[in-house]
Amino acid sequence: MIVTSASPSHRVERPPSPALGVARRLRARWPRLTARPDSGTATAELVIAMPLLLLIVMFVFQAGVAWHATHVAQAAATRAANAAAAYQSSAAAGHDAGGQTLAAIGDGVLKNPSVSVTRTATEVRVEIVGTAATVVPGINWTVRAVVVRPVERFVPDTATGTEGTQ
Repeated sequence: MIVTSASPSHRVERPPSPALGVARRLRARWPRLTARPDSGTATAELVIAMPLLLLIVMFVFQAGVAWHATHVAQAAATRAANAAAAYQSSAAAGHDAGGQTLAAIGDGVLKNPSVSVTRTATEVRVEIVGTAATVVPGINWTVRAVVVRPVERFVPDTATGTEGTQ
């Protein structure tokens, strides 16, 4: 309670102002607060940094899965091209070989693959297109592998009169 006096014989008592009490409490807390100025910052940093760190790690894993899916598609395309380019083979044989390879090694990592084999008289072109398995939600990376190679065919050797394959 604050006592004010206009004259020594006349004393008036009035209650303390609420603002004065708040100011006193804040002044009393100030040394404690300034003794640890960075308390709570670790929690704030963790709340901001951890989701970003986890997202970066997930993108690294997504890139690894896409890279592996590309290798699977490349292996299947190579096998399909070899089967289709063989002497007296067909595009259907290459398509079957590519599908079998994808079923054997690419089932989990390469989603919805499509195998396209085109065989002409001189070359075979195999294209495999699919989507890498998803690690980061909403990210769908397309994987494509193309292999072009010559067809094995019989070519008679006219210079020496002997026959051979090429």
